[in-house]
Amino acid sequence: MENPSRPFTGYPAPNPNGHPPPNTAYPYSAPPPNSHPYNYPAYYNAPQPYPNRRATFLRSFIVAAVAVTVIFGCALLIFWLVVRPRVPEFQLTSLSLSNLSTNQSRVTGNWDARLEAYNPNKKMTVSYDDVVSSINYNTHYITQTQIPPFRQGTRDRTELNPKFSVVDSYIDPKRLDEMNTERASGTVGFDLRLDAIAGFKYGGWRTRRRPVRVFCNDVPVNVSSSRASGSLVGGAQKCRVRM
Repeated sequence: MENPSRPFTGYPAPNPNGHPPPNTAYPYSAPPPNSHPYNYPAYYNAPQPYPNRRATFLRSFIVAAVAVTVIFGCALLIFWLVVRPRVPEFQLTSLSLSNLSTNQSRVTGNWDARLEAYNPNKKMTVSYDDVVSSINYNTHYITQTQIPPFRQGTRDRTELNPKFSVVDSYIDPKRLDEMNTERASGTVGFDLRLDAIAGFKYGGWRTRRRPVRVFCNDVPVNVSSSRASGSLVGGAQKCRVRM
């Protein structure tokens, strides 16, 4: 009978503390336990960030603004294609001058003008209010007059007859010398201007009222140093219109 205190053959002798000696193979068929701690799965979910309300509002506002702009642009395009709005036309048909006197930085004279206003629109009427016309010389104001308000239907022509009068009105000496020089040549160029507030109407739809400025620049009048009166040279003159 074998001695029970004798160690089994093939197994290393244990250390006094009961563990196998170092640098020896693990004596059991199962692998040694993992010395590292267990990696437990993380069940903790990080909180989701709240949406930026300001950025969301800004995006919504931009989208809405773009949509409104596109819709408004399409409406204007359709309106333009249907109505075909056009700027009114003006021409100066007559301008006469009498009693012209230029002495010592003073000017006296009477101007009688005739203007033709034409509404070229086929579907829009136009109305004019606060109509004022003036006579100028080389951008220097001389005199002005008020014209009654008027209305125009489609394709209408309206004749305006503003009359101007000034007595001993001051004029810049430099401008006066230029006028006298032109008189010596037999022709003086005056500027006639008309300002008004116009509104267009198509059926029950009205546009926003806006200023209209008419410029009839450098209109030649055959007045000389020996004559105090004269009239328009070269026939009717088309005026420039700005709205």
